[in-house]
Amino acid sequence: MSVPTISYKETLVWENPIYVDVRAPVEFVKDHIPHAINYPLFNDVERAYIGTLYHTQGKEKALLEGVSIASLKLRDMLSFFSTLKEHQVIIYCYRGGMRSESVVSLCNSIGFSFYKLYGGYKEYRHYVRDYLTEYTFTMPVFTLYGLAGSGKTRVLKNIPYSIDLEHCAGNRSSLFGSLGMPNHTQKYFESQLVQELRTIESWRYCIFEGESRKIGNCHIPHCVLNSLQNGKAIWLETPLEKRIQHIYDEYMPFIREEILLPILDKLQPTMGKAKTAYCKQLFKQGNIHELIEFLLLHHYDPEYRHSTKNISFMAHILFKDPVTTASEIDSLIEDMLSV
Repeated sequence: MSVPTISYKETLVWENPIYVDVRAPVEFVKDHIPHAINYPLFNDVERAYIGTLYHTQGKEKALLEGVSIASLKLRDMLSFFSTLKEHQVIIYCYRGGMRSESVVSLCNSIGFSFYKLYGGYKEYRHYVRDYLTEYTFTMPVFTLYGLAGSGKTRVLKNIPYSIDLEHCAGNRSSLFGSLGMPNHTQKYFESQLVQELRTIESWRYCIFEGESRKIGNCHIPHCVLNSLQNGKAIWLETPLEKRIQHIYDEYMPFIREEILLPILDKLQPTMGKAKTAYCKQLFKQGNIHELIEFLLLHHYDPEYRHSTKNISFMAHILFKDPVTTASEIDSLIEDMLSV
């Protein structure tokens, strides 16, 4: 008997659907439907074991072993799903195959009314790719630029019409950008981005932080990158002392010698051996503020100024504090839009 099946697009009109991802944790962490709950039918070791059986001994042997493993978890599984039985629940696995179908069939056989996601995660990925291919911004786009440590991200968090691409990517967009950050996969980045874009149709405008084509290992989709690069540009001017302190506060909790020194080695091709060695010396002496200042003046600032030299800025805003500066930028844009 077939189980109730629904497409991802159809679930978007539901008010508060609950997605339950029954894939293994290793699959879930790479990407999943935003806000989905992971309740794996098999853990990572079990999934690998069943996969090996499938390739070495055939589908039937793998299926029987899968049933045997899953049967030991039935009581806990039903206990978990009983907590969701009053909600609109959609179960999915990778292809909308046996894992999700067996869970929906079992739950519905005892009175629940769950759905299987048509095509599973794979079909959801088709939705994400199509969305990003077809998306166009319907509101004016602005882009906030400023040297490293200017406080751009802090400011944007206080502007209601901003999208934080670095948060979506889990990276601060530099060689040091992965420190203390989750470093999301490309697929996860795109899922988060689509989730953001689906909420902005009523916005007066949209503002991004100026980025290059990549944030960490994540490539910015063309629909966003093109709008970002052609957005009306605003320059955030922040005194060097504040920039140094911003960077110190943000990165210092994650700085250790075994992490920092290899990163500095990656800067050697552009900074040269002498400057790289000097940076290492400053770190070993505990002169962290001096190290940050040296890296800014001798590496990051020249590179950033070169990359933005052809941009025409509609305004220069002096950083005061994140809330005040955000309010000034919002007022500037609103005044421009009202003309």
